[in-house]
Amino acid sequence: MDILNQIINKVDDNNKQEQKPETTFQANFNTNPLKGKFLNNLDDVEENVGNFDIKIFGVGGAGCNVIKHMRNARPWADNVDIFAFNTDVTALRKISNLSNVYLLGKKILRGSGSGGDPYTGKMAVEEDKENIKNTLKGTDILFLVAGLGKGTGSGATPEIARIAKEMGILTVAVVNLPSINSEGNAVYQNALLHLKELKNNVDSITTISNDLIIKNSGDDISFMKAFEKANEQVTNTISEICDMINIATEMNIDYADLKSFFKQSKTFSFTSILLDKEYSETNIKNAICTSLRTSYTDINIDNADKIIVNLKINDSTPPTIINDVTKTFKSITKNNELSLVCGVDYTKNKNIKISSLVSAKEDTNNKKDNIEEDEDFKFDSYKEQTQQRIFSDDENLDSSMDLEKHDNEAIIDPKELETFKTNNYHKTYINKESFFEKEKSDNVEKQETLSSDECVNLITQAMTDVLKTTTIALNTDN
Repeated sequence: MDILNQIINKVDDNNKQEQKPETTFQANFNTNPLKGKFLNNLDDVEENVGNFDIKIFGVGGAGCNVIKHMRNARPWADNVDIFAFNTDVTALRKISNLSNVYLLGKKILRGSGSGGDPYTGKMAVEEDKENIKNTLKGTDILFLVAGLGKGTGSGATPEIARIAKEMGILTVAVVNLPSINSEGNAVYQNALLHLKELKNNVDSITTISNDLIIKNSGDDISFMKAFEKANEQVTNTISEICDMINIATEMNIDYADLKSFFKQSKTFSFTSILLDKEYSETNIKNAICTSLRTSYTDINIDNADKIIVNLKINDSTPPTIINDVTKTFKSITKNNELSLVCGVDYTKNKNIKISSLVSAKEDTNNKKDNIEEDEDFKFDSYKEQTQQRIFSDDENLDSSMDLEKHDNEAIIDPKELETFKTNNYHKTYINKESFFEKEKSDNVEKQETLSSDECVNLITQAMTDVLKTTTIALNTDN
């Protein structure tokens, strides 16, 4: 009996131990159960990682004018440094309150300017080569802005590009070409010569034509307003590229995308449009085509193989926009294999903005780089010539000396001379030839090189002699 009672008591004790008190679950929403569970190594990343150093150099008179416009147009990010380089101290003083300024060739020129002589511009950079290198240290991408055709822009810009190239800096040039009608054939040929030199020392380049500005601006715009458009074009091009680098978007274009594009695209075209009409594929195509047709650059994008497009869209933009833009550019460039990198950013703006960088292939049939190589333009040869012009016999600077202006031997090869065509706009570039006056003395024929003004006088005299004996009906339209 005692054994039976012990067994019953043992079972009761076990049953009591198995009974658990009732508990109520209460969720604590103030505590994040995932807190501290994510991998995060950003705390150890240095501040300069992902912060790319961008420098913009405006060189010469036209380049400095663009710098002034840039500074007034918009605020720039902290990683963008803007410099104005010139040989003319008076021009630099006008913008010294807006930008970093640097007087090139201070010792040999004393702020007098280049006198329109590219040799002098090159020598000025040679004097300041080490200072320019120090300024460029740590630079990831350099934008060179200049007008070609005269002294500092034509002479100094390729030399600065050469320094950047030696330092391994990604270098992009945005340059302005002179109007052949307004500024003359000699200036234009000089621009083409140094454009070729600049191309050889940059990763990529785009040009803005003053003739196209005049043509596409119409007659109802003033002279100053027309050429202000060139400043706007340069500013918009560089501004858009800087924003692609600095601003993260929903679909992001990163620095590596741009670096790859510029490394593989020797020349490029930039365009930007605001679609102010109802969205449709047709309206998109018409807007892009109109923008390219009225562009200020004569770069041919036929058969382009790369394009970067940055879209700023709103909530009403249909999902077909990327496909529509891609189809449009494939049609324009006539390349169905066009490689496209697209960035997309949502904005509250009413109008859609489409900005594009399009690679351009050199047209070997219609747009040959037809400026012959001339050893006289290499530094070793012009160094001695320029020093002879700048320094007196005792190698001291003559402060009263007025820099002599020289005709630039910018010769286009007559065998390759041809007409350049941009859309339906034709421009004929006439070769600058050498003329000689022959004198006969003691049966010895003597040749003397004539200056440009003497050439004009010689031709005028010859034409006058013809007109004295010949009646010619002149067509005023011709």
